[in-house]
Amino acid sequence: MKARKLISSILVLTTLLLAAVSCGNTDKPGDTEAPAAATTEVIADVTTQDPTKDENGYLKDDLPETLNYNNKDFKIFTWENQTIWEWSDSDETTGDIIKDSIYSRQLMVEQRMGVKFVISEQNGDWDHRNSFIDAVYANVSAGGSDSFDLIGQYTPASAIGTVRGLYCNLVNIENLDLSKPWWPADITDSGTINGKVYAAAGDISCTLIRNMVCLMINLDLANDLQLEDVYTLVKNKQWTAEKFMTMGTGTVVGLNPDGSTCYTTTVPNNVVYDNIFYAGGFNFVDHTADGIALSEDLTSTRMSDWFDLWCNFNSKEDVGMIGINAANGFTSGSVLFHFGAISDVQNYLQDITFKFGILPYPMYDENQENYATICGYWVTMYSIPTNAADRSMSGAVLECLGSEGYRTITPAVYEVSFKYRFLNSQDNADMFTLLHDTLSFDIGRTMGDQINCFGAFRQVATAGNSWSSYYKSQEKSWNKNIKNVLKAVDGFDE
Repeated sequence: MKARKLISSILVLTTLLLAAVSCGNTDKPGDTEAPAAATTEVIADVTTQDPTKDENGYLKDDLPETLNYNNKDFKIFTWENQTIWEWSDSDETTGDIIKDSIYSRQLMVEQRMGVKFVISEQNGDWDHRNSFIDAVYANVSAGGSDSFDLIGQYTPASAIGTVRGLYCNLVNIENLDLSKPWWPADITDSGTINGKVYAAAGDISCTLIRNMVCLMINLDLANDLQLEDVYTLVKNKQWTAEKFMTMGTGTVVGLNPDGSTCYTTTVPNNVVYDNIFYAGGFNFVDHTADGIALSEDLTSTRMSDWFDLWCNFNSKEDVGMIGINAANGFTSGSVLFHFGAISDVQNYLQDITFKFGILPYPMYDENQENYATICGYWVTMYSIPTNAADRSMSGAVLECLGSEGYRTITPAVYEVSFKYRFLNSQDNADMFTLLHDTLSFDIGRTMGDQINCFGAFRQVATAGNSWSSYYKSQEKSWNKNIKNVLKAVDGFDE
């Protein structure tokens, strides 16, 4: 990275962001007003400006201005699958607002902290999560001058590293303040075990926003079918499983161009039923005085009814398991609903010829307090290894990355790229805000490897399965595995 480019890149980014974020913003991005006109002049009354906030109204961090690590190498080990959304290997801005915000954040942190990022990476997705953590283990075991200062990893990998004792308790790290808004409370609270937190995520990268799940609707088809206005249903909290199923099955009839039967609703894979479980207001584990335990939700009548409801839905002939961009998938224009994620919007819906909408996954019923949105596992979680050369430096840089991402990356992704560029309507922008504001996390899902509960709710995808029978067959094993997790974490002094 070339430090001399810092000032120019910040000016470019500031001009772009002024088109989306006014000086009156509150601490949390979420304003759905249309972007203000771009300007090249910022007039601020320095006598009245809140010193805890920047010129755009975003909270600043509390890191000492005197922190400077004298251009020391700061070694980050991360999974290569998501680096495009987290790190820049460019030495100048490119005009792409997301990539330029990542680039500028990187330069700002290097300058503020007096460090130079040295980033190494390795495949760390689902199939390679264990080998990735093996590489972390090897580094921790070796110690010495080549120790990593920070680890960025696939969500399930963070749990593997945690129970292997590779990470520091972030609560005790100097210069790191997990109460700040760039570390969302829902993530840190849900990830806490007996007061300890070993991995964190938030505004440090784009991955959190990109991986929010959503339900997509072909608005042109909905209009042709004279369906109820889905946005009104959502806003009135009437967007329930029953309402969705009334629209999402037996509605679209006919054939695709290739002669196959047209689906009304498509799901990319059976993982979707994990997401639908959480959308129904359930949790897999609850926090208790002793740590965590299986949630009472799992033995409720409501849970059994939910399972039967979606099992029946999945058996419908016009519900298909097919990718969003498959030959007869959502992008073909013949599918009414598709269960996906915000990343699908950016990846596949930029050049389609029909109007589309995004919605939250439906609530179980109108008695549910609110919608619940989860993120896919492709969110990067950050940890500090136990052999980090200077934990306070790791904490300071991690805090600075999150803080600068909150003011730089998130506004660019949230306000400009998704809410306005890719979603292109006020209704969709409102839905995007709703998804962001109803994010829900469950350590039982993060610890799916350790509890051995992956696939629990995917049983829905096979007609005739019984939740009560499945639960009884797994309960003993799940409880034992949770105890093993607690035992492992309780044994760490960090």
